[in-house]
Amino acid sequence: MSDNYERHVTPIGYKWRSSKWWVLATIAIALYAETFLYGFLVPFLGDMLQYRLNVPPSETQELTSSVLAIHGALAVIAGPIIGHFSDQTPNHKIPLLLSLGVCIVGTSMVAGARSVPILLLGRVMQSIAGSAVWIVGFATVANTVSPNHMGSAMGLMMSFANSGTISGPAVSGLLYEAVGYWVLWSIPLLVLVIDLVARALMIESPSKNQSYTPSSHALETRSSLLFQGNQEAPSGIGSFWRSLLCNSRILICLLITFSSMTVSTSLYATLPSHIQEKFKWGPSSAGLLFAGLAVPGILVGPLAGWVRDMVGARYPAVIGSILQALFLSLSGIAGSDSFSWSSARTGGKGIYSTSVIAIGILRPFVSGIAPAELTAAAKTLREKNPSAFGAKDGVSRVIAMMDVAASLGMMIGPIVGGSLKALLGYEYMSWMWSLLYLILAILAMCFLGSGETHEATHSEEGA
Repeated sequence: MSDNYERHVTPIGYKWRSSKWWVLATIAIALYAETFLYGFLVPFLGDMLQYRLNVPPSETQELTSSVLAIHGALAVIAGPIIGHFSDQTPNHKIPLLLSLGVCIVGTSMVAGARSVPILLLGRVMQSIAGSAVWIVGFATVANTVSPNHMGSAMGLMMSFANSGTISGPAVSGLLYEAVGYWVLWSIPLLVLVIDLVARALMIESPSKNQSYTPSSHALETRSSLLFQGNQEAPSGIGSFWRSLLCNSRILICLLITFSSMTVSTSLYATLPSHIQEKFKWGPSSAGLLFAGLAVPGILVGPLAGWVRDMVGARYPAVIGSILQALFLSLSGIAGSDSFSWSSARTGGKGIYSTSVIAIGILRPFVSGIAPAELTAAAKTLREKNPSAFGAKDGVSRVIAMMDVAASLGMMIGPIVGGSLKALLGYEYMSWMWSLLYLILAILAMCFLGSGETHEATHSEEGA
């Protein structure tokens, strides 16, 4: 009877649709699609504003900045809300599908926009959907992968996200003049169709303790009733956020995420003008340098996650932060006449290019480990204080905090970086970022998980 019942309710293809590899592939595709769409508009946004929306050239730059800044601003507001409702949803597939629907509508509005308000509204919908993908997607990965493989899985997800960031503007920039406006928009449509198929087929991994069997349903119900019977359980939302924001391990992860995004976006705002002033390099050289900053992270991301799984987060973050501080200092010196070997006429160009590529290689060992470390810290907190978390694990809300930190860095980086460069010069700006990374190294040494905590995790799983 029981076997017949299970066969009757088990969906077609349940084994492979709920398998770990399919769930991870679905989230990877979703993250790629989100970052692809974010940058897809950038190369032709100026032309779109002038020739389709009839915006005066004098207003184009300001409006371009506003269209791009919407994403970060909305994520700060929407992130905690999305995280809260995601934790209340028993099945992450539902919010993933809803967010994709919002993204499709928003993308259609952006593509067909004939007025600025429609364009902005479309970007708002894309931004909310993108924030949901990051929060719900990483929470799904955290609930699918075992703790001793969390770093590798999160690193792989970040690699797909970074590849979308690069390929989005690269594809649209190369094809815009060749294929025309509407043919160009068929590319993100194809990406969204692939994303839709993957999300529709996905069934969350059984590792979330969810199954289609009556016995597991009864166990889940009994656990929920036992939890509700605990007199200490209803401690309120304030207790949850207080337990997170008073945890040094979580705070340092958020600071790493914020700092990394701040430094990265400050380079986006200052690098093109700096290399033009110092080396007489144009936009094509800037594009190659940005590729050197981003592409290594795609390749190194899974490796950095594996290292975190092997030795813990502390030592990779400390060493990575110190080395980034060193190369940031070198990038500031490159092109100056402070030393004979650093001028633009001698080794300045090579030093600057090498420093940028080195920063791109080292970034995953610092910022790339934050998602895995955050989820591990949240699960540890839940074990110590389950009443503050409620009936859910709180992972979505923790990831939402990371999304907010990254979005704040995305907004603040260009402003602070541009201001420092204008007031003090690029060299001093680089030294300020170097000092920031040295501070991060000290904090990481004090508060991040080490190899000992990693070994404890393994021993607990073995027990």
